[in-house]
Amino acid sequence: MRANLFASRGARPAPALLVLGLLLATAGCKVTADDIDHWKGTVKGPGKIVAVLLAERYPIELRTRAALALVEMERDDVNGVGELQRAIDQINGTDPQTAQRIIDGMVDGLKSMMRGGDDANQSEDLGPPLSQTRAKDAAYLLMAYASPQAQQQLMEAILGWYTVDFAKRSLAGDYSVEQMVRSLGAPAASLLVDAMNSHQPQQALVKIAQLISQLGNDEAKARAAQRLVEIEREMESDEFIDWLKSEIAESLQQQGRTLSDDRLRAIAIHNRETFLNDGALAAMKHLASQEPVRNRLLEIATAAPAANAPDFAKEAIHTRRQRALQALEGNATEDQLQALLNIALDETNPINVRDYAFDRVGDIRSRAAIPRLWPLVANADNNTIKKRLRWRAGELVLAIGGPEIVGEFLTRLPTEAGVEYEPEELEGYATKMSTMTPQPTRLLERQLRSPHWFVRVIALRFFERRGTRDDIPKLRRLVRDDTETVGDGWAGLELPTVGKVAENAIGGLEERLAGPQATADANMQPARP
Repeated sequence: MRANLFASRGARPAPALLVLGLLLATAGCKVTADDIDHWKGTVKGPGKIVAVLLAERYPIELRTRAALALVEMERDDVNGVGELQRAIDQINGTDPQTAQRIIDGMVDGLKSMMRGGDDANQSEDLGPPLSQTRAKDAAYLLMAYASPQAQQQLMEAILGWYTVDFAKRSLAGDYSVEQMVRSLGAPAASLLVDAMNSHQPQQALVKIAQLISQLGNDEAKARAAQRLVEIEREMESDEFIDWLKSEIAESLQQQGRTLSDDRLRAIAIHNRETFLNDGALAAMKHLASQEPVRNRLLEIATAAPAANAPDFAKEAIHTRRQRALQALEGNATEDQLQALLNIALDETNPINVRDYAFDRVGDIRSRAAIPRLWPLVANADNNTIKKRLRWRAGELVLAIGGPEIVGEFLTRLPTEAGVEYEPEELEGYATKMSTMTPQPTRLLERQLRSPHWFVRVIALRFFERRGTRDDIPKLRRLVRDDTETVGDGWAGLELPTVGKVAENAIGGLEERLAGPQATADANMQPARP
């Protein structure tokens, strides 16, 4: 570590204190620890303390006492920690060994200050005691000058100080816990694992998990993952509900209010869901690459409520399942595919839970999912949810299968008379196809002559996005196509026929070709398969 990495905010030279230091250094007077304690409260005292710290004629023990006194000072007119850093920096410039000896000698004193002080009984509403906060800031700034052993002790003391009450202490002082952990790196991130517990505010748990995931080594991430699983399970226990009840009852008592035990329990259960969803599960998202977290998230997502559970309990569990699936984003694995498909395809599950399960199936991008998705793609039911699921499954098949699957996909779509297709569904398919590499251009050109109106619309929307000027005449052939579009959304768009869709697609294509992106698109246009 280098000293300039820990430069104090707003640190300014203090000529007056240095002049006082020179005067004291040449005065030849004897100085004791009692003098230093007295000077902490006098007008010229800070300058005299700095003088003792800088003067080589004084023993290391006295200079160390002077250094600690600068941290202990309760002054509004002098920044004792800033003066300490400047003095140590000056000593380090000429005698690094002496600077190190002074800092090493301060370790026990700084640790003691972080544990308590004259204002240790300060109200928690005001944040941590100021003396402790100054000691924490000083310890952080001085680590750069300390020996390796002292650096480790100071780092452990600093992170231990934060773990006492992470939520209230994380932003205390001139340096936040995030600043410190980011500058100190993996060793500090590892120590944060011990700060994780089920009773801390949700945002604190999430922040700790985020820092460990970004800065921790493999060992720290593995420990944090296991601890998060334990915390989530603790939150589901009756003991956690009892703790919440006691917290709520105490808060009400301070307000002069009381509630029945049943009412307290109901409120506690409601609050528990917040701890789970916004705390444990949100934190697990940052460590979902770790196997214990990944497996636990799938367990939660799979655990449907009992059929005879009260409605409020069912809603809470389904919300928890949804949040677990969200937390699994980007980390689902092939061995979880079938379980996720089971969730996505189970008609008894709420649509939001199924949607996120489909998302996780899409993350895995395994062709092994496609056979189980075909029945949804072939669904001819005009129920709103059924149509939405067909669209969802169809886009997944196209995303996973790529250009090779397009031909089969188009033949799997239901062709029964009266089957409805919404504009957004067909545009969604066309959009997926337009992003493929290579693009299925020749295949979709043939689909402009398909006997099925919805396939012709998909082809039109594809060429609207990827066609060239040479394709416009092919699209114009469909302008007179009076086949009705069937679905709830077409009338609102004033697109009652395939011909009207063709006119709309041609307009969109011409507008795109006239735009500034047209040249770039033309240069990137691949050969047509």
